[in-house]
Amino acid sequence: MKAIKSIKVCVVAGIVAVLTSSASFASDWTGKYMTEDTKGNAMSITLADDAKATGAKLGHVLSGNWTNDRDAAVIKWDTGWTTKLSKDGDRYKKTAYRVGTSMQEDPTHTGSAEKIE
Repeated sequence: MKAIKSIKVCVVAGIVAVLTSSASFASDWTGKYMTEDTKGNAMSITLADDAKATGAKLGHVLSGNWTNDRDAAVIKWDTGWTTKLSKDGDRYKKTAYRVGTSMQEDPTHTGSAEKIE
């Protein structure tokens, strides 16, 4: 009985450790970023802890959801566009994909991004 209880405790501890580490990794992406849209206009992107994404450009408000995809934050906007934020050394990179374009195809636009909050 003691062996089974010890195994249960170890399994629970392992699950907690995995969930905590993945949550903290995802929280590395939360915050506000400044970048540009496909036409070079200023654009802000905010990634929240609850996986919601918001953006603003030229007075337009964007909304969507984001996921942690290996070494990037991938945002699926309600418009159908996809934005990927990734680390590029000590900087951030923004890659945009128009509606109907997969991330395996060439991006519609690539630019830099800065985490400001």
